[in-house]
Amino acid sequence: MELLERDDEQAVLATAIEESGAAGRVVVVDGEAGIGKTALVTSVCERLGSRRVLWGACDPLITPRAIGPLRDVARAAGGALLAALDGSREDVLAAALDELAARSVLVVEDLHWADDGTLDLVALLGRRLVRSPGALVLTCRSEALADRPEVRRVIATLPRECVRRIEPRPLSAGAVALLAERAGRPMPDLHAASGGNPFYVTEVLAAADRDGVPASVRDAVALRVAGISPAAREVAELAAVVPGAAEVRLFGARAAAIDECIAAGLLTLREDTVAFRHDLARRAVEDAVSPIRRRELDRLVLAALEGVPGADPARLAHHARRAGDVAAIRRFAPAAARAASAAGGHRQALEHWEAALAAEEGADPPGRRAALEGVAIEAYLCGRPERALEARRALLAIHEASGDALRAGDDLRWLSRVLWWSGRGEEATAVGDRAIAALEAFPESRELAMALSGRAQLAMLDERHDDAVALGTRAEALARRLDDTETVAHALTNVGSALLKGPDDERGRAMLEEAFALAAAAGYDDHAARALVNIALSTLMLRRDDPRVAADIDRAMRFAVERGLDGYVQYLLGARAGLGLLRGAWGPAEADARASLELGEQPGVSICPALTVLGRMQTRRGEAEADTTLAEAWRVAVSTGELQRLAPVAASRAEHAWLEGDLATAATAAGEVYELASSRGGPWARGELAYWLWRAGAPVAARDDDPEPYARAIAGDWRGAADAWAALGFPYERADALADADDEAAQVEALATFDELGATRSASRLRRRMRAAGVARIPRGPRPASRAGPAGLTPRQREVLALIADGATNAEIAEALVIAPKTVDHHVSAVLSKLGVTSRREAGAAAARLGESRDPP
Repeated sequence: MELLERDDEQAVLATAIEESGAAGRVVVVDGEAGIGKTALVTSVCERLGSRRVLWGACDPLITPRAIGPLRDVARAAGGALLAALDGSREDVLAAALDELAARSVLVVEDLHWADDGTLDLVALLGRRLVRSPGALVLTCRSEALADRPEVRRVIATLPRECVRRIEPRPLSAGAVALLAERAGRPMPDLHAASGGNPFYVTEVLAAADRDGVPASVRDAVALRVAGISPAAREVAELAAVVPGAAEVRLFGARAAAIDECIAAGLLTLREDTVAFRHDLARRAVEDAVSPIRRRELDRLVLAALEGVPGADPARLAHHARRAGDVAAIRRFAPAAARAASAAGGHRQALEHWEAALAAEEGADPPGRRAALEGVAIEAYLCGRPERALEARRALLAIHEASGDALRAGDDLRWLSRVLWWSGRGEEATAVGDRAIAALEAFPESRELAMALSGRAQLAMLDERHDDAVALGTRAEALARRLDDTETVAHALTNVGSALLKGPDDERGRAMLEEAFALAAAAGYDDHAARALVNIALSTLMLRRDDPRVAADIDRAMRFAVERGLDGYVQYLLGARAGLGLLRGAWGPAEADARASLELGEQPGVSICPALTVLGRMQTRRGEAEADTTLAEAWRVAVSTGELQRLAPVAASRAEHAWLEGDLATAATAAGEVYELASSRGGPWARGELAYWLWRAGAPVAARDDDPEPYARAIAGDWRGAADAWAALGFPYERADALADADDEAAQVEALATFDELGATRSASRLRRRMRAAGVARIPRGPRPASRAGPAGLTPRQREVLALIADGATNAEIAEALVIAPKTVDHHVSAVLSKLGVTSRREAGAAAARLGESRDPP
C-alpha cells in the first residue's frame, strides 16, 4: 500500500544512509505498534539500488534468542560474518563493521525485544560508527520501552553526532479518508476510532464487516480470519504461535492453505519463511486460540523445529516451555543458556537455567546439578548474588552427599568469591580457607589454583600482603603448569597488587601489566580491568605524589567504558573524584562522584569511593546531606571489613564530627579503625587516622614511617605540614594545616583557600577561632550568589559548556572528560536547557558571555 504523509521521514532515512558512506550513521525509528516503522524502512531500502540490505529481527520469545538479529544477518551475508558467530563478541563486531564499511545497510527490527548480547553489540557498533562508515537502522516500539530500561540506556548511549531519530506520526484525518475512499469504504468515524494508526486503518478497511468500524485491531483481524477456509485458519493459528518468521516446512503439505492466508493479507512470504504482516495481527490470532489448542500447536511447532538443521535452541526452549514438555525443556534449555551466556546475555542465560532447574524438580541430584551450576554462575554474572549463593549451597550439599570432594571444594571456592562480592568479607575468608583445605587433596587441579588465587585476593584486600604473595605465587605456578591463562592473570593481579603496596612496588606494577596483557589478549575483560584498576588505586592510596596516578585512572576508565563494565566505571569515577578532591578540583570531583552514584548500586563495593568523596565535600561545605552520605558510605565499608574502604570513611566521619565541634565523636570515629590500620595498613591510612585522633585530643604515638604532612602536624609544626602538603599539590590540606597556626597571616591565607574552594564550614570554623583570638580584620567570605555556578550550571556542566564552546563533538567531550557518551548526552541537554538555547552554536555564544573557558591541556 502507498505510504502517505511519510515524505519527510523517508528523506531523513535516505539522507542518513547516503551520508553513511563517508561517516557512520545510526537511525532509530521509534513509534507505537502499527505506526509503520517497518513499512517506512522497507520503502527506503527498496530504492537503494546496489547497496545490500541485511535484515535481522528480535522476536517476542519467552526468553530472547542470543544475538538473534545478528544470526539472521549472518545467514544472509555469509562469509566472514557467518564464520564470526563461532568466535568471540569482538569477532562478530569486527565482521559486522566490515560489512557496514562495504556499504551494507544493517537493519535490526523490534529492538525492544532484544537480548542483552544484541544490546551490547548495538551499543558497540554505535560507538565504532563515530569513526567508521556504515548505516545501522534500528526500529523499536515506544510503548514497549517502559519495561526495558536497558534498551532505553543503549539508545541513550548512541553517539549523538551520528544518530538520526525518526518518530513517524499518526496519519491525518485527510489521509485516512483518502485510504478509505480508495478502498471503496468511506467511513467517517475511522480516523477517530483508529487514532490515525496505519495498521489499524489497513485492517479495518480489509475487514469483511461492512456495517461499521471494528472496535479494535483484534476485532478487525478476527473478521479477516472468519473469511478464510478452515484449512487456512489452521495455518494462521499455527503461524500465530511462532513469534517472528516461521519456516514454510513447519506447515507440511499445506501450500494451498498458506497461499490462501497470503491472498487474504494475513501472512507474507519472504524466501522460505512466512510471517504475519505485523505482530499485532499475530497476537490477535493467537489470543483467539484456546489455551489447550495453543499448547497443542506449540507441540506441533516443537516437533517440526526439531527436524530443522541449526534451529536456534532458544526457539526450541520457548516452544518446549509453552507446550509444558518437561523432557524437551531439559534437552533444549541448557543449550539455549550456554548460547546466551557466550553472547553476553547473562540474564537470558539465567532464565533458561531456571527453566531447566524447574524441569528437573523431583529428579535425582545428578540431574539437577548442571542446572544448579548454570543458575549459580549466571546469577553471579548478572548481579544477583543471593540467588547465586542459594544455588551454590545447594550444589555443595549435593556434592558433599555424593562424596565428590573435588566439586565440593570448588563450590566452596565459588561461595568465597560470591560472599566477598556480597560484602561479607570475614565469611568469605573462612570459606576460602575451607576450599583450599578440601582441594589440596587434588594437588594439580585448576580448582585448587583458582581457590589459592581467590584466597590471595582476599588476603591482599585485607592488607595481609605476605600471605597474598605466598598464596598468589603458588596459584600462579600451578596455573602455569596447567596452562590456565585465566588463573595466571588472576593470580598475577593479586600478587602484583600486594607488592605494589610495599617497597617492591615497581615489580608489582610490572606483574599487573603482565596480568592485564594476558587477560586482555584472551578476552577476560573483567580480569584485565581489575589489573588496571589495581594499578591506579594502589598508586592513589599509597603514593599520592606519583605523577602517573591520573593517567593510570584515565587508562583504566577508558578500558572499562569501552567494554561496558559499569561496576568498574562506577568505582573509577569515585577514585578520580577522590584525586580531584585532593588536588583542589572540587567541581570536576563532585561531577565524577555524582556520575558514579547515577549508575546505581552495582554489585560489590563500587559505590563506596564516590560516597566517601561526596560526603567529605558536603562536610566541608556545611551541607546537611553529609550525615546521610557518610552513613551510607560507612554501611558499605563495614560490610566488606576491608581497611581500604574503612579507613577513608572513618577519617571522613572524624572530620565531620570535628568540624561540628564534637571531639569525642571524632576520636571514636577515627579510633574504630586506627588499630586495624596500625597493624595492617599502609602509612597513609594510619597517618590520616592518627592525625584526626590528635586533632580530637586523643593521645597518639608517632611512628618513623608516618607520612611527613601528618607527622609534622602532630608534632605541632604547622608550617612544615603546610609545606609538605604544598609539595604534594593538595591545597585544602595545606590550608587546613595553616588554619592550625596561631599566626594571623597564615590563617588569612587558609581562609582564602577555603573560600576559593567553597569550604564554607571550614572557613566559618576558622573565622570563629580568629574572632575569639581577637583578630581585628578578618576577611569577609564570598557572597552566596557568587558561589553558585553561572546559569545554575553544575561544575561538570560548566566543563561540558567550555568544550562545546571549543567546538568539541559529544564523542570528543566523552574522551576529554573520560565519561560515558550517555552521560555527555545528558549533560549537553541540561546545559542547553539551563542556558535557554536550542543549538550548540548558541551555547557557545552564551559561554563567551559567561566567561566560560577551558585551560589548554
